[in-house]
Amino acid sequence: MRSKSLSVVLATAALLLFPWFFSEDAQAYKVKIDQVTIYEGETFMMDSLISDAEFGSLRLLTSDRTVSTPTKDGALLGLGIGECVITVSDRKGTRDEINVKVVSKEDVHMVALTLDDGPGSHAMELMDFFDSRNVKVTFFLIGCDVSNYPESVKRMVDDGHEIGNHSMNHKQLTAIKKSKALKEIEKGAKAIKKVAGVSPTVFRPPYGDSTEAQRIAAGVPTVLWNIDTLDWKYKDADRVANEIINGASDGNIILVHEIYKTTVEGVKTAVDKLVAKGVRFVTSTTLLTRDGSEVSDLIGQRLFSKKARKK
Repeated sequence: MRSKSLSVVLATAALLLFPWFFSEDAQAYKVKIDQVTIYEGETFMMDSLISDAEFGSLRLLTSDRTVSTPTKDGALLGLGIGECVITVSDRKGTRDEINVKVVSKEDVHMVALTLDDGPGSHAMELMDFFDSRNVKVTFFLIGCDVSNYPESVKRMVDDGHEIGNHSMNHKQLTAIKKSKALKEIEKGAKAIKKVAGVSPTVFRPPYGDSTEAQRIAAGVPTVLWNIDTLDWKYKDADRVANEIINGASDGNIILVHEIYKTTVEGVKTAVDKLVAKGVRFVTSTTLLTRDGSEVSDLIGQRLFSKKARKK
């Protein structure tokens, strides 16, 4: 009896002193993706690879610290070109492995994800996600809607995303009078600047239709797309994800619309998978000027994509 009583006392004390050992939730984690490509000198947040994790409670070891090393807050540091394995373990002894490849910044695979017809009610959720994945995108905003979501618009700027002018009222510019079309462009830019505090740096005409005079009047590059997910038509998260994944060739510009919940879910799925493969999501201007092009030289053109300059 005394031995049994002592065991109960010890077990109770252990539960009080070390509750994490007995808690299923405290040590729970899940490796979603077991391989990732990052760039030399990059800090890559691991929450796109591991979910449900409190990184302070995990043990993260690397097979080659000259290639990459993890931090306690869940970031990977790309130290040098090569490959290594990150071993993830918790206090219960659960072990998993993530294969890490570090490549040169010269081999960056760039894609521009562009989100039309905002700002909308899902913008903050998207930006929370983009921030955790180190993803930068281009938001093409409708001028008449920006005052409805001022905090979202300001955060787009603060987070380093690109702001684009999508006209004032989303009218087809080639189907209205020339003077009205120019007003649509001008008013859209002014409305965006009033809320965002900065002028839009790119322009996208509604439905992709514009004249050369309208593109020149916009005063910034006119960015179209070469991958249309048709998210507005099908409203299917899995389809959106597949269209993004299949269309994410180097230099492509992908079109989605931020106002649909199914698009938000599809974007999250696709971005996680592509980031793990080393795809870098950048703003339209970053993509369009990576070959040394000057922004001023792009004004007036209809820009679909920009492939990497041949080395």
